[in-house]
Amino acid sequence: MEEKTELTSTLLDITPYDQNEFNDLLFENIPGYAFVKDEHYKIVKANAAFLSMYPENSRDKVIGYTTVEDYQPDEAEQFLAMDKKALIDGYSETIETINFPDNSVRTLLTRKKRFLGTDGSPYILGICTDITEREHLIKQLKKSNQDLDHFAYIASHDLRAPLNAIAKLASWIDEDYKDELPSGAIEHFSLIKSRIDRMTCLLNDMLTYSRVNQTPRITEEFSLKELVFEQFEMMSVDHAFNVTCKDLTISMQKDAITIVLRNLLSNAIKHHHLDSGSIDVDISENRGFYTITVSDDGPGIDSQYHAKVFEMFQTLKPRDQQEGSGIGLSICKKIVRNYGGDISIRNNDVGTSFIISWPSVSVLKHTAFGVHA
Repeated sequence: MEEKTELTSTLLDITPYDQNEFNDLLFENIPGYAFVKDEHYKIVKANAAFLSMYPENSRDKVIGYTTVEDYQPDEAEQFLAMDKKALIDGYSETIETINFPDNSVRTLLTRKKRFLGTDGSPYILGICTDITEREHLIKQLKKSNQDLDHFAYIASHDLRAPLNAIAKLASWIDEDYKDELPSGAIEHFSLIKSRIDRMTCLLNDMLTYSRVNQTPRITEEFSLKELVFEQFEMMSVDHAFNVTCKDLTISMQKDAITIVLRNLLSNAIKHHHLDSGSIDVDISENRGFYTITVSDDGPGIDSQYHAKVFEMFQTLKPRDQQEGSGIGLSICKKIVRNYGGDISIRNNDVGTSFIISWPSVSVLKHTAFGVHA
């Protein structure tokens, strides 16, 4: 109890800190390279990290200088372009490559913010964050994804030829010797044909998956209802299924959303527990996003499998019970996320709903989604 009283007394005896000293302490310990420029683009303050970007013998020419005094006019204009933008607009941001005194090359994210000094004059606070490692990892990840997509494309493309040859050979044997084959052999040939069909479906879906990033980003205006009915009619469904869809003209990347809807409609029919059922497609727009909901009255999907069904080669039933590549929903997820959206599952009292969130044109114009490669 005595120690606590003594500590409290000590804290109360501390004089208020010096505001300028505290600000200097904060500035010096900003995680990054920090500097302040005046309205003439001269550096009036810089932390030690920022000064370290300059050779030691030239650091005395940083404070009070623009550091471009010896540049050609056009080079100086280019160098100070983001400073001018910050002074005029209040903020600028850029990624730049800097050669450090130790001959290392670093990538910096530089943000500049305008503020007013006590004299009312405008200044720029600049903070540079070293993102070299982040950019390197992003490049590696992009290359890895490109290599994976390329491998999937080559594998699915090159395997089609021998698979077609096997299919033709099985068909010829079946046609020429069907009456001479024992019942067991005929059953085996039927099994071979089903496996060929499964493999063909798998290769087609792998090809689609690998080419998602190449899907044209052309925005078209079209009727969602007409698109849904067109895809449903192309499926040649033997069973009695009823499809309804909200009649709305929308502007989206038609080729991409077509693949998603085709897979969701096929999935609802293929995994239905009855020979008849209903599928409803609804759409709404809010805050720059379309929300498309594809609902069915099937057996539903247990919530513990909601994440798993979007993984590649995952099916809830053995493929001998339900044919499928196990890639359909993975394709849907990859396409939707490629366009800056998302897809999720919701259990209903009866059946399941797949909910797609897709940026509308107004959002695409103001984000990076519209310039994705």
